[in-house]
Amino acid sequence: MTGSSRANRSANDLVRHGWIAALLIALAGCSHSDSSARVSPSPVTLRLALGLTTRDIAGSGLRQVVGNIAQESLIGFSREGRPQPRLAEGWSVAPDGLSVQVRLRAGVTFHDGRPVTAEATRDAIAARFKSYLGPAFNDVSTIRAISPVDVELSLKRRSTFVLEALDVGVQSPDTSAGTGPFKIDRVSDEGANLVANDAYYGGRPSIDRIQVKPYASVRAAWADMLRGQADMLYEVGPDAIEILQPSKAVRVISHLRNYAIIGMLNVERLALRDRGFRQALNTAIDRQVLVSEILRGHGMPADGTVWPSNWAYDSQAPVFRHEPRALGTTRTRLTCVVGDVALERLVLALQQQLHRIGVDLQCELMPVDAVLARVARGDFDVFLADTQLGPTLLQSYRTWRTGAPRNLGGYSNPRVDAALDSIGVAANDDEYRSGVAAFQRAIYDDPPAIFIAWSERARAVSTRFDVPVEPGRDILATLRLWKPVAQPALATRN
Repeated sequence: MTGSSRANRSANDLVRHGWIAALLIALAGCSHSDSSARVSPSPVTLRLALGLTTRDIAGSGLRQVVGNIAQESLIGFSREGRPQPRLAEGWSVAPDGLSVQVRLRAGVTFHDGRPVTAEATRDAIAARFKSYLGPAFNDVSTIRAISPVDVELSLKRRSTFVLEALDVGVQSPDTSAGTGPFKIDRVSDEGANLVANDAYYGGRPSIDRIQVKPYASVRAAWADMLRGQADMLYEVGPDAIEILQPSKAVRVISHLRNYAIIGMLNVERLALRDRGFRQALNTAIDRQVLVSEILRGHGMPADGTVWPSNWAYDSQAPVFRHEPRALGTTRTRLTCVVGDVALERLVLALQQQLHRIGVDLQCELMPVDAVLARVARGDFDVFLADTQLGPTLLQSYRTWRTGAPRNLGGYSNPRVDAALDSIGVAANDDEYRSGVAAFQRAIYDDPPAIFIAWSERARAVSTRFDVPVEPGRDILATLRLWKPVAQPALATRN
């Protein structure tokens, strides 16, 4: 990945153009229709194609995707990071901040038929909070059911992060069943089936069944989408968007994610201990070029670690700008591990930009499990990944606080810890904003990563489904509202 000959690039171009042509031929073969229409037959099945190369810092795959569809959280968060009801009908924080009370919706059941009680919710929270919150779990004293529909979290000190952590999925304690509009019927490495939840509190979905098929590559999933053998492509890369958008049978829907593509730095390595060097790595990056030319406009430059749509974001805080400066006559070599083939072109561009300041980035693309193993034992300089950093500040806390669960580079900074802790104990919006501003400045002064771009997620859906689209929101959030529409019948060939 550190370079290739012109001959190799030409060969790769021929291969790439070849498969693009093949897909376009497949598209043309599926486009013959007449003006007559028929209503989609019942039961309604959504065939979801899952390319297995998309990974985030925590890992992902078939089971995670299925779980995301089947599970729900107590509280969700808006694009601005404000809490919104989900399984919880409402919540309240005591005036002294030392307890949070959550009231459940009445009449909600798990997929296994058991009622979602305060006791079951208490157990679900207790099972996940310690690993999810990291050091902030020490602020929790007790979690108890105080009525059939009320859960109370008693705290040792005020903690905004405890409320923000209530976005974890809630499962039945014994069977791990969720509460969502679709329930898991079968799941294995070969695929999964989900069926409509007839008892869903928000109303039964119009789709009766979801069939999830994993593919060895995103490219193979694209091909089946264009052949009409899949109704939805779970994730579409920038290259595929250009192929799928001309199709009248496919609708590509995108939204900007609160996930940032970053190069997490192993600050325990000698070359990366110097914060000035880490700042130079960030100022060497031309983020606008990377977004426009490599991501093809599908993203936004990430010039810091805080999700810019968060209500407390400080627009006056310093940010990383493209101001490259040579680091001297001695070149520095860094090893970058990558587990997502979709980031390969980005890696090549990063190599070129860092080379100009005297840094040779040697990248190793490998299966995600191998990458995570390397990272776990500290055998890396840079870990390139798509990492959740919003919409709330809890995600930054989980990534950059000393000892936090996603702090994989050994980063520790007293100013950063103090700023994050002040956010956690904030008694009002003004104190929260002050903590966020201090956090942004502390990260700028001592960056734990190379911040590159906020990523955009694109999903492709067959036009035989009517898909409600809400600006800035993932269409999977409205899956229960999708409806089949009339489709043109295929022309009869004589």
